[in-house]
Amino acid sequence: MVAGVTKIAILDDYIGVALEYGGWAALPTEAEIAVYREAIPLERLVDELSDYEVIVVTQQRARFPREVLEGLPNLKLIVCNGRTSNVVDHEARTERGILLCGTVETEQGAAVRGDYVPPRGLPAPSEMAWALIFAVAKRTGIEDRVIRSGGWQTGFPVPLAGKTLGLLGAGRLGGAMVPLAKALGMEVVAWSQNLTEERCAELGVGKVTKDQLLSSADVLGVFLVFSERSRNTLRADDIAKMKRGAILVNVSRGPIVEEPALVNALRSGHLAGAGLDVFDQEPLPLDHPFRSLDNVVVTPHVGFVTEDLFRTAWRLMAEDVAAYLAGVPIRVVSDPADCPPVAPE
Repeated sequence: MVAGVTKIAILDDYIGVALEYGGWAALPTEAEIAVYREAIPLERLVDELSDYEVIVVTQQRARFPREVLEGLPNLKLIVCNGRTSNVVDHEARTERGILLCGTVETEQGAAVRGDYVPPRGLPAPSEMAWALIFAVAKRTGIEDRVIRSGGWQTGFPVPLAGKTLGLLGAGRLGGAMVPLAKALGMEVVAWSQNLTEERCAELGVGKVTKDQLLSSADVLGVFLVFSERSRNTLRADDIAKMKRGAILVNVSRGPIVEEPALVNALRSGHLAGAGLDVFDQEPLPLDHPFRSLDNVVVTPHVGFVTEDLFRTAWRLMAEDVAAYLAGVPIRVVSDPADCPPVAPE
Protein backbone atom coordinates (compact mmCIF):
# COMPACT_ATOMS: atom_id res chain seq x y z
CA MET A 1 0.00 0.00 0.00
CA VAL A 2 1.36 3.41 -1.02
CA ALA A 3 1.26 5.78 1.97
CA GLY A 4 0.54 9.52 1.91
CA VAL A 5 -0.93 11.70 -0.81
CA THR A 6 -0.31 10.35 -4.32
CA LYS A 7 -0.27 12.87 -7.14
CA ILE A 8 -1.45 11.48 -10.47
CA ALA A 9 -1.21 13.24 -13.84
CA ILE A 10 -3.39 12.19 -16.75
CA LEU A 11 -1.90 13.53 -19.97
CA ASP A 12 -3.38 14.50 -23.32
CA ASP A 13 -7.04 13.84 -22.55
CA TYR A 14 -7.99 15.94 -25.58
CA ILE A 15 -11.63 14.83 -25.61
CA GLY A 16 -12.10 15.23 -21.86
CA VAL A 17 -13.42 11.75 -21.03
CA ALA A 18 -10.69 10.28 -18.81
CA LEU A 19 -12.42 10.94 -15.51
CA GLU A 20 -15.85 9.87 -16.75
CA TYR A 21 -14.67 6.63 -18.36
CA GLY A 22 -11.94 5.64 -15.92
CA GLY A 23 -13.70 4.62 -12.73
CA TRP A 24 -11.20 6.54 -10.61
CA ALA A 25 -13.50 6.39 -7.57
CA ALA A 26 -11.76 3.16 -6.63
CA LEU A 27 -8.59 5.12 -5.80
CA PRO A 28 -7.85 6.11 -2.18
CA THR A 29 -9.49 9.37 -1.20
CA GLU A 30 -6.09 10.99 -0.62
CA ALA A 31 -5.07 10.52 -4.25
CA GLU A 32 -4.95 13.77 -6.23
CA ILE A 33 -5.64 13.63 -9.97
CA ALA A 34 -4.75 16.38 -12.44
CA VAL A 35 -6.04 16.07 -16.00
CA TYR A 36 -4.23 17.83 -18.84
CA ARG A 37 -6.54 18.52 -21.77
CA GLU A 38 -3.80 20.20 -23.82
CA ALA A 39 -0.46 18.73 -24.82
CA ILE A 40 2.54 19.72 -22.71
CA PRO A 41 5.53 20.64 -24.91
CA LEU A 42 8.52 18.36 -24.39
CA GLU A 43 10.62 21.21 -23.04
CA ARG A 44 8.02 21.86 -20.31
CA LEU A 45 7.39 18.29 -19.17
CA VAL A 46 9.94 18.36 -16.35
CA ASP A 47 8.72 21.65 -14.89
CA GLU A 48 5.09 20.66 -15.19
CA LEU A 49 5.30 17.06 -13.93
CA SER A 50 8.13 17.04 -11.38
CA ASP A 51 5.76 16.60 -8.41
CA TYR A 52 3.85 13.60 -9.76
CA GLU A 53 4.30 10.00 -8.66
CA VAL A 54 2.04 8.51 -11.34
CA ILE A 55 1.76 9.60 -14.97
CA VAL A 56 -0.92 8.17 -17.25
CA VAL A 57 -0.09 8.40 -20.96
CA THR A 58 -2.74 8.33 -23.68
CA GLN A 59 -1.41 6.31 -26.61
CA GLN A 60 1.92 7.70 -27.86
CA ARG A 61 1.13 11.37 -27.42
CA ALA A 62 3.75 12.31 -24.78
CA ARG A 63 7.46 11.44 -24.94
CA PHE A 64 9.69 10.49 -22.02
CA PRO A 65 13.35 10.40 -23.10
CA ARG A 66 16.13 10.03 -20.54
CA GLU A 67 16.50 13.76 -19.92
CA VAL A 68 12.83 14.02 -18.98
CA LEU A 69 12.80 10.94 -16.74
CA GLU A 70 15.90 12.19 -14.93
CA GLY A 71 14.06 15.41 -14.16
CA LEU A 72 11.08 13.63 -12.55
CA PRO A 73 12.42 12.56 -9.13
CA ASN A 74 9.03 11.55 -7.74
CA LEU A 75 7.90 9.41 -10.68
CA LYS A 76 7.26 5.79 -9.69
CA LEU A 77 4.68 4.58 -12.24
CA ILE A 78 3.89 5.16 -15.92
CA VAL A 79 0.62 3.74 -17.24
CA CYS A 80 0.04 3.45 -20.98
CA ASN A 81 -2.49 2.09 -23.43
CA GLY A 82 -0.23 1.92 -26.47
CA ARG A 83 3.17 0.72 -27.55
CA THR A 84 5.88 2.50 -25.61
CA SER A 85 9.05 1.52 -27.49
CA ASN A 86 9.19 4.93 -29.17
CA VAL A 87 7.79 6.92 -26.25
CA VAL A 88 9.72 5.95 -23.13
CA ASP A 89 13.47 5.48 -22.71
CA HIS A 90 13.16 2.07 -21.09
CA GLU A 91 16.81 1.82 -20.11
CA ALA A 92 16.53 5.07 -18.16
CA ARG A 93 13.14 4.03 -16.75
CA THR A 94 14.55 0.74 -15.49
CA GLU A 95 17.61 2.40 -13.99
CA ARG A 96 15.37 4.73 -12.01
CA GLY A 97 13.06 1.94 -10.84
CA ILE A 98 10.00 3.36 -12.57
CA LEU A 99 7.25 0.79 -13.05
CA LEU A 100 5.39 0.51 -16.36
CA CYS A 101 1.89 -0.94 -16.61
CA GLY A 102 -0.22 -1.44 -19.73
CA THR A 103 -3.73 -2.41 -20.72
CA VAL A 104 -3.25 -5.98 -21.94
CA GLU A 105 -4.48 -8.88 -19.84
CA THR A 106 -1.71 -10.61 -17.95
CA GLU A 107 -0.29 -14.00 -17.21
CA GLN A 108 1.27 -14.32 -13.74
CA GLY A 109 1.49 -10.54 -13.41
CA ALA A 110 3.41 -9.86 -16.64
CA ALA A 111 1.89 -8.09 -19.62
CA VAL A 112 1.47 -10.33 -22.66
CA ARG A 113 0.82 -9.67 -26.29
CA GLY A 114 -2.70 -9.46 -27.57
CA ASP A 115 -4.41 -8.55 -30.83
CA TYR A 116 -7.66 -6.66 -30.98
CA VAL A 117 -10.10 -8.14 -33.47
CA PRO A 118 -13.03 -5.91 -34.40
CA PRO A 119 -16.42 -7.60 -34.06
CA ARG A 120 -17.00 -7.19 -37.77
CA GLY A 121 -15.94 -5.09 -40.71
CA LEU A 122 -12.77 -3.05 -40.98
CA PRO A 123 -10.45 -2.03 -38.13
CA ALA A 124 -11.02 1.63 -37.27
CA PRO A 125 -7.70 2.87 -38.75
CA SER A 126 -8.50 1.17 -42.07
CA GLU A 127 -11.90 2.87 -42.08
CA MET A 128 -10.13 6.18 -41.49
CA ALA A 129 -7.77 5.50 -44.38
CA TRP A 130 -10.74 5.09 -46.71
CA ALA A 131 -12.38 8.22 -45.32
CA LEU A 132 -9.23 10.20 -46.13
CA ILE A 133 -8.90 8.63 -49.59
CA PHE A 134 -12.46 9.58 -50.46
CA ALA A 135 -12.07 13.06 -48.96
CA VAL A 136 -9.01 13.80 -51.09
CA ALA A 137 -10.09 12.03 -54.29
CA LYS A 138 -13.62 13.45 -54.21
CA ARG A 139 -12.45 16.89 -53.01
CA THR A 140 -15.03 16.95 -50.24
CA GLY A 141 -12.95 19.13 -47.92
CA ILE A 142 -12.06 21.63 -50.64
CA GLU A 143 -15.54 21.93 -52.09
CA ASP A 144 -17.14 22.14 -48.65
CA ARG A 145 -14.94 25.14 -47.81
CA VAL A 146 -15.64 26.76 -51.18
CA ILE A 147 -19.41 26.42 -50.84
CA ARG A 148 -19.37 27.76 -47.26
CA SER A 149 -17.45 30.81 -48.48
CA GLY A 150 -20.00 31.50 -51.22
CA GLY A 151 -18.40 29.73 -54.17
CA TRP A 152 -19.20 26.65 -56.22
CA GLN A 153 -17.33 23.90 -58.08
CA THR A 154 -13.56 24.40 -58.36
CA GLY A 155 -12.22 21.08 -59.68
CA PHE A 156 -12.87 17.50 -60.75
CA PRO A 157 -13.37 14.55 -58.40
CA VAL A 158 -11.11 11.58 -59.17
CA PRO A 159 -12.81 8.24 -59.93
CA LEU A 160 -11.12 5.35 -58.14
CA ALA A 161 -12.29 2.58 -60.47
CA GLY A 162 -9.41 1.40 -62.59
CA LYS A 163 -6.82 3.07 -60.36
CA THR A 164 -4.08 1.29 -58.41
CA LEU A 165 -3.97 1.23 -54.62
CA GLY A 166 -0.44 0.77 -53.31
CA LEU A 167 0.00 -0.59 -49.80
CA LEU A 168 3.14 0.40 -47.96
CA GLY A 169 2.71 -2.42 -45.48
CA ALA A 170 0.22 -5.24 -45.89
CA GLY A 171 -0.30 -6.39 -42.33
CA ARG A 172 -3.61 -6.41 -40.52
CA LEU A 173 -4.52 -2.79 -41.27
CA GLY A 174 -3.11 -2.65 -44.80
CA GLY A 175 -4.59 -6.02 -45.66
CA ALA A 176 -8.01 -4.86 -44.50
CA MET A 177 -7.97 -2.30 -47.32
CA VAL A 178 -8.01 -4.92 -50.06
CA PRO A 179 -11.65 -6.10 -50.22
CA LEU A 180 -13.11 -2.60 -50.57
CA ALA A 181 -10.42 -1.60 -53.06
CA LYS A 182 -11.38 -4.54 -55.25
CA ALA A 183 -15.06 -3.76 -54.81
CA LEU A 184 -14.30 -0.29 -56.16
CA GLY A 185 -12.56 -1.79 -59.18
CA MET A 186 -9.04 -0.93 -58.08
CA GLU A 187 -5.88 -2.93 -58.63
CA VAL A 188 -3.85 -3.51 -55.46
CA VAL A 189 -0.08 -3.89 -55.10
CA ALA A 190 2.01 -4.03 -51.94
CA TRP A 191 5.54 -3.76 -50.61
CA SER A 192 7.34 -3.84 -47.30
CA GLN A 193 10.71 -5.16 -46.24
CA ASN A 194 9.27 -8.35 -44.78
CA LEU A 195 6.34 -8.90 -47.13
CA THR A 196 6.13 -12.48 -48.41
CA GLU A 197 4.67 -14.06 -51.53
CA GLU A 198 2.44 -16.12 -49.27
CA ARG A 199 0.92 -13.04 -47.63
CA CYS A 200 0.29 -11.42 -51.03
CA ALA A 201 -1.33 -14.60 -52.30
CA GLU A 202 -3.52 -14.70 -49.21
CA LEU A 203 -4.66 -11.13 -49.87
CA GLY A 204 -4.84 -11.52 -53.63
CA VAL A 205 -2.54 -8.57 -54.31
CA GLY A 206 0.57 -8.10 -56.42
CA LYS A 207 3.94 -8.19 -54.66
CA VAL A 208 6.19 -5.50 -56.12
CA THR A 209 9.47 -3.79 -55.38
CA LYS A 210 9.50 -0.50 -53.52
CA ASP A 211 10.23 1.43 -56.73
CA GLN A 212 7.42 -0.39 -58.54
CA LEU A 213 5.04 0.45 -55.70
CA LEU A 214 5.90 4.14 -55.90
CA SER A 215 5.70 4.37 -59.68
CA SER A 216 2.43 2.45 -60.04
CA ALA A 217 0.27 3.66 -57.14
CA ASP A 218 -2.42 6.22 -57.88
CA VAL A 219 -3.23 6.08 -54.17
CA LEU A 220 -0.45 5.14 -51.74
CA GLY A 221 -1.49 4.11 -48.24
CA VAL A 222 1.05 4.03 -45.41
CA PHE A 223 0.40 1.12 -43.01
CA LEU A 224 3.84 0.24 -41.65
CA VAL A 225 4.34 -0.18 -37.92
CA PHE A 226 6.55 2.68 -36.77
CA SER A 227 10.05 1.83 -35.58
CA GLU A 228 13.50 3.26 -36.11
CA ARG A 229 13.78 0.99 -39.14
CA SER A 230 10.62 2.39 -40.71
CA ARG A 231 11.43 6.03 -39.90
CA ASN A 232 11.68 8.05 -43.15
CA THR A 233 10.83 5.04 -45.31
CA LEU A 234 9.58 7.63 -47.79
CA ARG A 235 12.23 10.31 -48.34
CA ALA A 236 12.39 13.04 -50.96
CA ASP A 237 13.88 10.74 -53.60
CA ASP A 238 11.15 8.16 -52.95
CA ILE A 239 8.34 10.70 -53.22
CA ALA A 240 9.91 11.95 -56.47
CA LYS A 241 9.39 8.43 -57.89
CA MET A 242 5.66 8.52 -57.21
CA LYS A 243 3.23 9.14 -60.04
CA ARG A 244 2.55 12.78 -60.74
CA GLY A 245 -0.96 13.40 -59.46
CA ALA A 246 -0.92 10.53 -56.96
CA ILE A 247 -2.55 10.71 -53.54
CA LEU A 248 -0.76 9.74 -50.32
CA VAL A 249 -2.63 8.68 -47.18
CA ASN A 250 -0.96 8.07 -43.82
CA VAL A 251 -2.80 6.64 -40.81
CA SER A 252 0.26 4.96 -39.27
CA ARG A 253 2.85 7.41 -37.92
CA GLY A 254 4.05 10.75 -39.25
CA PRO A 255 7.82 10.08 -39.19
CA ILE A 256 7.49 7.20 -41.66
CA VAL A 257 7.22 9.91 -44.35
CA GLU A 258 9.82 12.66 -44.49
CA GLU A 259 7.56 15.60 -43.73
CA PRO A 260 9.42 18.47 -45.48
CA ALA A 261 9.66 16.38 -48.64
CA LEU A 262 5.93 15.68 -48.52
CA VAL A 263 5.16 19.39 -48.06
CA ASN A 264 7.32 20.23 -51.10
CA ALA A 265 5.65 17.58 -53.25
CA LEU A 266 2.21 18.90 -52.33
CA ARG A 267 3.17 22.52 -52.91
CA SER A 268 4.70 21.76 -56.30
CA GLY A 269 1.71 19.75 -57.46
CA HIS A 270 3.75 16.59 -57.96
CA LEU A 271 1.28 14.94 -55.60
CA ALA A 272 -2.37 15.80 -56.12
CA GLY A 273 -3.14 15.58 -52.44
CA ALA A 274 -2.66 13.88 -49.12
CA GLY A 275 -4.89 12.61 -46.34
CA LEU A 276 -3.06 12.67 -43.02
CA ASP A 277 -4.12 11.48 -39.59
CA VAL A 278 -0.59 11.50 -38.14
CA PHE A 279 2.25 14.01 -38.00
CA ASP A 280 5.83 14.44 -36.83
CA GLN A 281 4.66 16.74 -34.06
CA GLU A 282 1.26 16.35 -32.46
CA PRO A 283 -0.79 18.42 -31.96
CA LEU A 284 0.08 19.98 -35.30
CA PRO A 285 1.78 23.39 -34.82
CA LEU A 286 -0.43 26.37 -35.63
CA ASP A 287 1.91 27.57 -38.39
CA HIS A 288 2.38 24.18 -40.03
CA PRO A 289 1.88 24.13 -43.83
CA PHE A 290 -0.54 21.22 -43.57
CA ARG A 291 -3.02 23.59 -41.93
CA SER A 292 -3.11 25.86 -45.00
CA LEU A 293 -2.46 23.64 -48.04
CA ASP A 294 -5.73 23.22 -49.94
CA ASN A 295 -4.81 19.76 -51.23
CA VAL A 296 -4.38 18.25 -47.77
CA VAL A 297 -7.09 16.75 -45.56
CA VAL A 298 -5.99 16.50 -41.94
CA THR A 299 -7.49 14.75 -38.92
CA PRO A 300 -6.12 14.81 -35.34
CA HIS A 301 -4.72 11.25 -34.98
CA VAL A 302 -8.15 9.73 -34.48
CA GLY A 303 -7.89 6.76 -36.81
CA PHE A 304 -7.81 4.40 -33.84
CA VAL A 305 -10.31 6.34 -31.76
CA THR A 306 -13.68 4.88 -30.93
CA GLU A 307 -15.83 5.43 -27.86
CA ASP A 308 -15.66 1.72 -26.99
CA LEU A 309 -11.87 1.80 -27.19
CA PHE A 310 -11.61 4.80 -24.88
CA ARG A 311 -14.09 3.42 -22.37
CA THR A 312 -12.08 0.19 -22.21
CA ALA A 313 -8.66 1.87 -22.16
CA TRP A 314 -9.46 4.35 -19.39
CA ARG A 315 -11.09 1.66 -17.26
CA LEU A 316 -8.01 -0.55 -17.56
CA MET A 317 -5.58 2.31 -16.89
CA ALA A 318 -7.53 3.32 -13.78
CA GLU A 319 -7.36 -0.30 -12.63
CA ASP A 320 -3.58 -0.23 -13.11
CA VAL A 321 -3.25 2.86 -10.92
CA ALA A 322 -5.56 1.45 -8.24
CA ALA A 323 -3.64 -1.83 -8.12
CA TYR A 324 -0.32 0.00 -7.81
CA LEU A 325 -1.63 2.13 -4.94
CA ALA A 326 -2.86 -1.05 -3.25
CA GLY A 327 0.65 -2.51 -3.51
CA VAL A 328 -0.25 -5.24 -6.01
CA PRO A 329 0.61 -3.90 -9.50
CA ILE A 330 -1.07 -5.59 -12.45
CA ARG A 331 -0.32 -5.75 -16.19
CA VAL A 332 3.33 -4.94 -15.51
CA VAL A 333 5.37 -4.49 -18.70
CA SER A 334 8.93 -5.77 -18.72
CA ASP A 335 9.46 -5.76 -22.48
CA PRO A 336 8.29 -2.50 -24.16
CA ALA A 337 7.32 -4.51 -27.24
CA ASP A 338 4.71 -6.26 -25.08
CA CYS A 339 2.59 -3.16 -24.58
CA PRO A 340 0.23 -3.16 -27.58
CA PRO A 341 -2.90 -1.03 -27.43
CA VAL A 342 -6.26 -2.43 -26.46
CA ALA A 343 -7.31 -1.82 -30.07
CA PRO A 344 -5.36 -1.40 -33.31
CA GLU A 345 -3.25 1.72 -33.77
